[in-house]
Amino acid sequence: MKKLEKYTDTKTYMFPTGALATPAAVKQQFPAVDVFTHVIETDEAGEVLFAVMNLSALRSLHGIESSLTENEAIAALEAIINAVPEEAEPTAEERIAAALEFQNLLSM
Repeated sequence: MKKLEKYTDTKTYMFPTGALATPAAVKQQFPAVDVFTHVIETDEAGEVLFAVMNLSALRSLHGIESSLTENEAIAALEAIINAVPEEAEPTAEERIAAALEFQNLLSM
């Protein structure tokens, strides 16, 4: 399960490579964190920094209303990211192909 946190320059994370993601290291790699609101994608324990993403860009990408507060928007984004994708029903062509493949296996 992925977790989203609003970025503040007070917490130290770990990059997936094992290097420390101190606030100075994050600012060096992502200088826009000082100007715009960003969100950190992290693990359940909040230790590993997987991604740094702009909150307004994520709102636009996922259609999150601008009337929501930052915390409400982050919670809505987290729900979208962690939602289990629905499996599509197989098409008629896929069912026919599977039946023909099974039929070929039986005739061997």
